[in-house]
Amino acid sequence: MPRPTLVYPVNLDPLPSFYALSPWSLAEIARRFGLGRSNLMGLLRGEHTVSHDKLMALLSWSGLEVKDRQLRLAPVLQVWRIASIKHLEALQALPDGLQPGTDWVLVSEADVPRREWIHVWSVEKGKDGENKAQVLLSVRPDFYPLLCQHWPHLGGPSALRYFAPGKSYADLASTLGKTHLYLTAEASTSLWVTPQEPQPGDRADFQAWAQWLRQSLHMDTSPWLLGEAQENSSTEDETAALNWQTPAHHKTCELVQTALTHRLDVGSTHAAICDVPVFSLTDKRQYPSGMVRLDQSFLGDQGLQWGKAQKLRWYIDPATGDKWLVKMKSHPHCGLPEAFTADTAGQWVLMLREELLQIGRTETKGEEILGEVLASVRSVTSQGHMALKTAITTPSVGKSPKTD
Repeated sequence: MPRPTLVYPVNLDPLPSFYALSPWSLAEIARRFGLGRSNLMGLLRGEHTVSHDKLMALLSWSGLEVKDRQLRLAPVLQVWRIASIKHLEALQALPDGLQPGTDWVLVSEADVPRREWIHVWSVEKGKDGENKAQVLLSVRPDFYPLLCQHWPHLGGPSALRYFAPGKSYADLASTLGKTHLYLTAEASTSLWVTPQEPQPGDRADFQAWAQWLRQSLHMDTSPWLLGEAQENSSTEDETAALNWQTPAHHKTCELVQTALTHRLDVGSTHAAICDVPVFSLTDKRQYPSGMVRLDQSFLGDQGLQWGKAQKLRWYIDPATGDKWLVKMKSHPHCGLPEAFTADTAGQWVLMLREELLQIGRTETKGEEILGEVLASVRSVTSQGHMALKTAITTPSVGKSPKTD
């Protein structure tokens, strides 16, 4: 008589993606657990190649729990890697119960920061402070920006930790599978330490590494490299006693300058930065000729949203040097913007009139326009020297632009 078909009390569909993230191959996982490779491969194909008890032992050995027939990460430390597109796809394919948390800490060697792997550690706690599942994710640098597209929290780790003396990533990976395919929560507490003196920001090697992280991987390093810098830390009570002759505090000035420079290093992936392309009013090809990086403090909250949505362009008149910041209806990278109708008469807009692309004011409501002018920068002569004059325009009817 044929054997009765086994019915497993758990959905095993995510298991291939889960094992794909392990530093070990499937053959090595099977060997270390004590399971035939063909049996494990059959199990991952949906075949019933192991007994119920053996399956539950395998899941427990792997750091997995079963709840409502679904796999969940147990409160242990998983060690995963991202070194290929296959690994990226595997991480994306994991259901919510197998996804790491959103609070990430950067982990590095204390003696010398390396660039072969980027190690980040998910350390979320439960509502009652109980331990939740932890993940040490080791990523090849080429894949880190791609990873951040799906997990934006990885773009700005909240803190920095060092591997403890005598510990390294290679050592961690080599211990997996001897007892479990994970590290216990208790063992994880001794794996890394908090940086002591000197602080990372005071070390030239870590400054250079942090700059590389910002410029190459678009990682915001300010949360851990500039821990002392507090934005908008002055309250109204503190500033009430100041006057215009009160000198700036040197250390605070240095920290603020560094923090803003770091924003520019990170680029438009930073939450407060966007890139705005520059176009010429006379170039009929309508390809951008440059790019301007703008900060939230310059654009305002709404302007930054438009910039992030790629709905802003700078337009330059080559004859006068005047520049206009224009908001479009849609976000084409090249070519003329999509036409739409003006809300009011007297509105400053980008328009195409008699084959001339120009900045002007609408005469009537409902005119066809290509964009709304938000601001302008014009060259003026002041006491014999060339200076810049900024005009902030509004769509209000009949009102002249406000000038600074």
